[in-house]
Amino acid sequence: MSTLLYGLKVVDSMRNSVIDTFIGEVVYDHAKATGLKLCTTDQQIVDYATSLGFCFEIQDWENYISADLSELTPAQLDVVNAVDPVHWSWAFRRVKAWRAMLMGGA
Repeated sequence: MSTLLYGLKVVDSMRNSVIDTFIGEVVYDHAKATGLKLCTTDQQIVDYATSLGFCFEIQDWENYISADLSELTPAQLDVVNAVDPVHWSWAFRRVKAWRAMLMGGA
């Protein structure tokens, strides 16, 4: 593996680690989860994370989401995509750990 490629993988891993930590904080901290309810775009989620001290770029977030959503079945993806971004639960549907927080019927 070239040094450049290895360096890029380390940077991607570090970014994903920051994103993973942010996601975990939302799972385990009710106040942070409440703040997430106000987000209606991916950029707002990134901005919210930054306000909490978790810094990553929108492209890193979009890559993370794409990887997460690629694991869903078409039917599951239809359910996720059917939610209006202005609904409080929209942001929670972006990643698996947050989807697991939603009660049935949300």
